[in-house]
Amino acid sequence: MTKVQAQLPLLHQTSSSTEARRLLTTTSREEASKLPSPYQADGIFEKGSFLKDFQDRYETLGKREKLCLLCFAIFPENAEVSERLLRFWWEGERLRPESESDKKTVNEILEEFVERGFIEPVYKRSGSKGSCYKMHPIVRCLIVRHAKEANFFYYDCKGYPNMEFFKSKKICLVKSEGPSWWSKDVLAFTKAREQAQAQAQPQAEQGKDKKQAEAETMTKEKKQKQKQKQKQKLEDQERKEMEKKRAALETTRAKYLGNLQTLFNVSKQFPELPEELFPNMKNIDVLYLGRWERTAERHMEVVDVNFLRGLKNMSKLRFFSLQGISGIKKLPNSIGMLQNLRILDLKACDTLEELPEEVGLLKMLSYLDLSECYLLETIPKDLSKLSKLKVLKGFIISSNSPCDLTHLTTLSELEKLSISIHDDKFSIKEEESIKQFSKFKSLTKLQIAWGAGGIKKSADRAKHPEDKNKTSEASKLWPTAKVLEKYLKLPFLGSSKSVPKKGNVTVAAATAKAGQDKNGDNAKKKKSGAVLQSNVHANNKDQGGRSPKPVLQSELKLEKLDIRCYPDKEPPKWLVPKTLTHLKRLYFRCGELSHIPVANRDERWNVETLRLKYLINIKMDWKQVQKQFPELKLLEKVNCPQITFCPCDASGAWELKQA
Repeated sequence: MTKVQAQLPLLHQTSSSTEARRLLTTTSREEASKLPSPYQADGIFEKGSFLKDFQDRYETLGKREKLCLLCFAIFPENAEVSERLLRFWWEGERLRPESESDKKTVNEILEEFVERGFIEPVYKRSGSKGSCYKMHPIVRCLIVRHAKEANFFYYDCKGYPNMEFFKSKKICLVKSEGPSWWSKDVLAFTKAREQAQAQAQPQAEQGKDKKQAEAETMTKEKKQKQKQKQKQKLEDQERKEMEKKRAALETTRAKYLGNLQTLFNVSKQFPELPEELFPNMKNIDVLYLGRWERTAERHMEVVDVNFLRGLKNMSKLRFFSLQGISGIKKLPNSIGMLQNLRILDLKACDTLEELPEEVGLLKMLSYLDLSECYLLETIPKDLSKLSKLKVLKGFIISSNSPCDLTHLTTLSELEKLSISIHDDKFSIKEEESIKQFSKFKSLTKLQIAWGAGGIKKSADRAKHPEDKNKTSEASKLWPTAKVLEKYLKLPFLGSSKSVPKKGNVTVAAATAKAGQDKNGDNAKKKKSGAVLQSNVHANNKDQGGRSPKPVLQSELKLEKLDIRCYPDKEPPKWLVPKTLTHLKRLYFRCGELSHIPVANRDERWNVETLRLKYLINIKMDWKQVQKQFPELKLLEKVNCPQITFCPCDASGAWELKQA
């Protein structure tokens, strides 16, 4: 082995010079350029068995499943496509099965594609399965072939989607230089195409033009007169022909746009369509102008939003997305005329300031996403008229907003609700707040996040240090106030306003006397039990002394609860296992929360997924986590320094491994 190793040249000796590096780079580029393109080489797959195997698997799919699979063809190679986007698109295209005998969910269809080897899931750094999927380049090459045969968008010779009109009823918006079919002057686009084709003509024709120019050396006076007459005739003829040609192209383009079914923005940065053409898309089902990527690397912006007035003609539109587009301050009132709209995606429209009241006219709307619209401060009250709304994300609670949670209780089909709190007076600590959520009969997923306005008090204290004396005086009165609250049930800091009877005061007095017992631990247990009992009796004062009832245990059906940037250390009183019996997923992100509550030592959470991120005040170890969450299957812990001894990996994840 030593002799063989001595005969091998060292790496730094062969590639240390710049010439050697340049030679290696040039050779690799030449070899890469010689490789055949899978989109241009017709017989590249016919020789092997891969194509036959792929065809067999593809033919076993149903018609709807084939069209669902072809949707992956318009995305670039190795692009990560979210399940959310596919679900919306398939809903807009009516690709989801509607019959009761074949009710496949989106996840079931995607899992079928994964099992057949068409796509593969994208995994997170923790190793858990994410919500995105991607397609292998070779598989995409074959899918593009089938998409071309089915006229499912138009593709060039390299497999990229193209903005070419008249080829398909589905068209893409892609990044382009110069005029296109969307140009206001369609004739300028056709001229540019003709010039590009003329440049590709052989040089022999150029030599022919030179000979003709040399042959035209006659008498100057006669030549000039003849030229002027011919030039005028030619200009008149060309003007008439151009007008006819322009009118014919405009008519053909308008007719084509009238039959268009899908318009999808793949890579266009400024999706501002001509105001004259936009209203012609009367039969369109899917209008996706926004950003489909999960990251915001591609900046998108529109300067003039007047073209959106043409929405009034799109009565058949089912899916409309403006995700990630800047420059839109307010949607036009014409959006209320989209009577068939199911999904309205306004996520990350960072300049959106106002929603029109006409949004309440969208009677068929089932999904509305207003998340990450940071300048949006008010929600119109007419939003409560959307009787078929199932998902509402980014609902704003502020002092200026005319629509609050009480107005949303009329939405009987609402299943998922995401709230952004911009009002420091709004609190969820008391049990009265959960009564509002219990009025949503179908609500199973709830997310509550506090914005800058929701934690205004703490920010004001930091800005005004001269109020420290007032704060310290209030802190001195804190023990006295707690005693009054405990024994007399006086209203203080959000406590119950009802004053208990004398019997409750007697129980509390006995509790205080028990605190003087010599046995410290037993006394503390008796004290806590007696105080808990007095609290329960106080809360059930109107029940005539009957046995205490769990707070809304049978009425609240939350399966997922996500709390972000919680401003207080003490958790809400209703956040206990006996209230949230159906809860399977519990998330805490940021905030001042000090502990995860349980009403007593015997209570246990039924949570299977627990995510804790950026919590510096919660202090517990792995044994306590297992004791409080015996059904736990997945734990994610990120930047929680006082949650210790958890068997998480480097990314902060732990997952129960099934035998």
